[in-house]
Amino acid sequence: MIQKDNVITSEEGKVFRRKIDGVIFGSEIYLGTTYYLDGIRLEKPIQETPDDFEEIDIEVQTEEIN
Repeated sequence: MIQKDNVITSEEGKVFRRKIDGVIFGSEIYLGTTYYLDGIRLEKPIQETPDDFEEIDIEVQTEEIN
């Protein structure tokens, strides 16, 4: 993971998953304030940090076309 200011970028072939609720993001995240989790407004917003996310491998699914 590379962090520059409030942006984190994953390693090649990986994406980010938020630890608290398992939501999968892309390979780049702009850290900020989270007001909702699972569609429910939080009483106290959460300031995101790189520790709130984990890098996971991208699972590529393909379908053969006849």
